[in-house]
Amino acid sequence: MSDTASSILLLRRMACAAAISLLPAASVLAQAANLRLINEYPAASITASADLRFAASTARMSNGEVAVTTLQEAANPYKGRDQVAAVSEGRAEIGTLFAGILGGSDPFFLLSSLPFLVDGFEQAQALFTCTRPELERHLAALNLRLLYATPWPPSGIWSARPVADIAALKALDIRTYDDNSRGVFQRVGARSANLPFSALVAKLASGELNAALSSGDGGAGNRLWDHLGHFTAISYAIPLSYTVVNLETWNRLTPQQQAALTRAAQATEQESWSIVKNRIQENYARMSEHGMRLDLEPAAEVRQALRKAGQEQADGWWPQQDPDRALRTRCMPTG
Repeated sequence: MSDTASSILLLRRMACAAAISLLPAASVLAQAANLRLINEYPAASITASADLRFAASTARMSNGEVAVTTLQEAANPYKGRDQVAAVSEGRAEIGTLFAGILGGSDPFFLLSSLPFLVDGFEQAQALFTCTRPELERHLAALNLRLLYATPWPPSGIWSARPVADIAALKALDIRTYDDNSRGVFQRVGARSANLPFSALVAKLASGELNAALSSGDGGAGNRLWDHLGHFTAISYAIPLSYTVVNLETWNRLTPQQQAALTRAAQATEQESWSIVKNRIQENYARMSEHGMRLDLEPAAEVRQALRKAGQEQADGWWPQQDPDRALRTRCMPTG
């Protein structure tokens, strides 16, 4: 072999060796995934605490190959409906989005917050399970994939004054959380404004609002008791928040990373449905400690007026979102 040929062979061997030496580093780089999870609620809320559990489970189940950083409340740069676009466009990889916020992009997502549709957590969970395939289809149209759902405790009325009768109900300037709830309170004669939770405290402080439709959970976490001293447990709805991942982000993950996220999501969702059953009494106790007055058995005329308005509002939603009645027939709670 000539000296020239020997030199060429040596160079080739050196190049191969260099390429092989780089493979482990490149492999590690390709497998690393750092995902941001946005949520406009504080860490004390049921959804944000679920996100923290999900992040810890993901790190453990992926052996550290996937890191989820939670950006909650003030740390979340996106508010209200901007959160949907942020995740759809990949500016944030994952988001925990309240159903009412998603409903601004597609009214189908308002299903979980239809007024007085479910009677308890078992029915709420059964409704979610039954409608999940359709829910996932609607999310895919927004370039999103469902990871897990988190139920909220039942929504009630936080107010500056007691809601003891129809006159008090009509005197509300109330924050509502989606188009359906806004419509319900308008039907009973109250003034209502559909606002994300992040905008609520400022409106209360300015005196623009004197009430809020919210669970005791989110309200307790945001210290609504600094502005509203009464809570009326009308059991309006058990709405859901959906934790979703951007589809391009999901498709870039390895199968092993996707499996880890899926396992962590399943564990988080299962635990959330178990935890929520105890949150109601815990929230009531915390609200009472802060001097709130709780009306757990509202006046019959208040209940009847709200349920009548709720039925009218729901009757208008179903034909638009389920024109062939297949979903309603198959998944409507009974009993």
